Amino acid sequence: MNLRSFGPRACTEEEVAGALKDLDGAPHRIRARDWPGDLTAMDQAGLYSWWVDGPGAHDLSAGLEIDLPAGRIYAGEAGATRWPSGTPSTATLRSRIESQHVGGNVYGSTFRLTLASILRPALGLVAAGRKKLADGGEERLSDWIRDHLIVAVHPYPNRDALEDLEHRVLGHLDPPLNLRGMRITPARTRLSVLRGLLAPTPGGIPASRASVPKLRKEVTVSQPGSVHPRVRLHEEMSAILRERGNPWMSRRELADFVNTRGRYHKHDGSAVTDFQIHGRARQYPNLFDRQGTRIRLREGAP
Repeated sequence: MNLRSFGPRACTEEEVAGALKDLDGAPHRIRARDWPGDLTAMDQAGLYSWWVDGPGAHDLSAGLEIDLPAGRIYAGEAGATRWPSGTPSTATLRSRIESQHVGGNVYGSTFRLTLASILRPALGLVAAGRKKLADGGEERLSDWIRDHLIVAVHPYPNRDALEDLEHRVLGHLDPPLNLRGMRITPARTRLSVLRGLLAPTPGGIPASRASVPKLRKEVTVSQPGSVHPRVRLHEEMSAILRERGNPWMSRRELADFVNTRGRYHKHDGSAVTDFQIHGRARQYPNLFDRQGTRIRLREGAP
């Protein structure tokens, strides 16, 4: 009998407490440039937490345009069974940290992609395709990681319960640079925008047949002989939601995406506000669902 057919295992309260101690309460931390240092038993599954020093926190704060203090910034797992399929993983703490985070590339590491998105101006990183940096970019990013980051680990061999342990630990730690499943904060909103700039959806989402004629009716001439479609705000909001898989997004987050992408421009040149996003969503109830300050596309919207 395949036990994995019954779904993921749950961890215990004692296991959560042990992980929190190793990752936050009393962590044994190793600088990235010294990895694995005196750590042993790294060829197994487990959790890890990344910490940044003072100069590194200054770099990240500049990129985010939001103050990020030195300390723990990110946490994750290595080797959890993939649910709901029950597919086993062969990843280990060594392979995740050494081969994907300190080394590796932004395509194979969400953490490296996050750092690259924030540090793009500071390190002179240039996108050379989706989730790919131009020559020399990965090396500069790895050097920055070795110079400024520190890691703590918590070995945990029960791969079937590791996903549950990660979920519960992240709920306690709330690392500022973790995105998936975390509450919305200004830093995460800004990070979402920056990641979208470095790793946009390939080709974007084609406009629906119903919206194409509208896009062609409004044009603005920026230079002699060049004609560009003028994107309307509700069309840009729709495109952003579609490209991100149509999650609930806050009005502030949508405004940040619109302003950063730069496809929609107000006549007076000022930035789009969350109040304007709110007003446009109310104006098009056939397109958008609203829930408090959050917005998403209505099911079946054109």
